[in-house]
Amino acid sequence: MLDAYLAFETGGTKLVAAVADAAGRLIESRVLRRDPCNRAPQTLAALMGAAGQLRVAHEACGAAFKGIGFGYGGQVHRAQQRVLRNLHEDGWEDMDVRDALERVFGLPSVIENDCKLAALAEAHLGAGRGQRTVFYMTIGTGIGGGIVREGSIVDFGDSGEAEIGHLVVMPQDGFVCGCGNRGCLETVASGPGLVNLARKLAQDCPTAWQDSAIARRALHDARFTAADLFEAYAHDDAFAGETVHVAAGFIAQALAGVIQIVNPDAVVIGGGVGTSSERFIRLIAEQTHPLVMPSLRGRCRFVMSQLREQVVTQGAALLAARTFGAGQNF
Repeated sequence: MLDAYLAFETGGTKLVAAVADAAGRLIESRVLRRDPCNRAPQTLAALMGAAGQLRVAHEACGAAFKGIGFGYGGQVHRAQQRVLRNLHEDGWEDMDVRDALERVFGLPSVIENDCKLAALAEAHLGAGRGQRTVFYMTIGTGIGGGIVREGSIVDFGDSGEAEIGHLVVMPQDGFVCGCGNRGCLETVASGPGLVNLARKLAQDCPTAWQDSAIARRALHDARFTAADLFEAYAHDDAFAGETVHVAAGFIAQALAGVIQIVNPDAVVIGGGVGTSSERFIRLIAEQTHPLVMPSLRGRCRFVMSQLREQVVTQGAALLAARTFGAGQNF
């Protein structure tokens, strides 16, 4: 019999159920897209249904399942192993996710924030491998962070840490954030935040961008997305370049603080927006450098996530294997 684990991810748009081996490496996964009309009970049911099918198939091939790792796209109360509010989908805080998982699968489970798990995965298997301290930042539907030091998630409290997306970078006239504050980094540099920022720049300087097709789309096309912006950026569109440059400046402001507090060896940037352009990451690094005190400049590498779409599920698998495996040591 081969030891195996179930691993899950629930994010802003993507859902993943997977099977991992005794070393926490993914064997097979199924990716679902979250229906924006759904609430948490429907999302969890879809994930468990996909995982149930995977489990049956792998048990037929001799796998013995030992535990579950669940990557949650929101804050987690670690001591109680309860999920807190999710800014991108309603209803999670009203459910006992661990109880639901353990009732359905009859296995012990461990729940952790998705960004913390992504940091764990990148530190062990990805772009941060071999580094003593890794700061992971996801830029996607939302913005989040995680810290791994000497192979383990840094745990500063029951409700988490490294919430870089909710650092206030626009204290004056900032956009309202789902967390309840105004002017958070997430409101101007996440996928939806970049759309906010593009519209604001187009509105604030209409004469400067009156001939820009991308600026007009940002203002008038409800379907305009960060992907459209980065496509134009790749083709050296001036308005897209200005928007991305301003967003990178906000990110740099936040990361400079992280570097001066945490002093990581590597900053790994992931997420759908974060992995859309190596040029974007270089721009972030260039703008961060002068904001860091001289004695700390130059020692931190800025790198793109290597694990990409699998990073959270991979981290959930690693945590499950570490928590429930016999003698596992990563």
